[in-house]
Amino acid sequence: MSPDFSIGLLVTDDDIDAVILEGWPADVRKPRIVVFDYAGNDVPDEYVLRVSSGTPNTGLTGREVFPVEYGPDCRYPSPAEVLSVLDAPKPAGKPSALSIARNVHQSILNLDARLDRLEQAPTGDDYNRLYQLANGGLLDLLKALGDPSSTAAG
Repeated sequence: MSPDFSIGLLVTDDDIDAVILEGWPADVRKPRIVVFDYAGNDVPDEYVLRVSSGTPNTGLTGREVFPVEYGPDCRYPSPAEVLSVLDAPKPAGKPSALSIARNVHQSILNLDARLDRLEQAPTGDDYNRLYQLANGGLLDLLKALGDPSSTAAG
């Protein structure tokens, strides 16, 4: 029988605020959790961690995060409740204009973050992907707002 526990990561501004364990067995030691990221050129050498695994000669920044247990007095959301909301059936209606705009915005931010994380200049493919995200998203947004001219273009 598989264990019935949940782990939640509370993220604020791309930083992990808390790791929340719910239903963690009392007789099992809590896991050690480390959060790490590739060190950018602006990170002073004394803060760069060098490891032999993964991409060779890659510097990292990192820290250990100590998990907290979810309980009645916990100030964090319940991981199990968040999972149940995610698992709940979604209404079959059309997405709202606001949700389309948010999704387009998040897709562009994700592409930008990937380029930053890889520390590389955008390629032609990246610009094409950005165009597809922006143009396709704006057409979807116009359709959601009832613009009849956007149906022929999309």
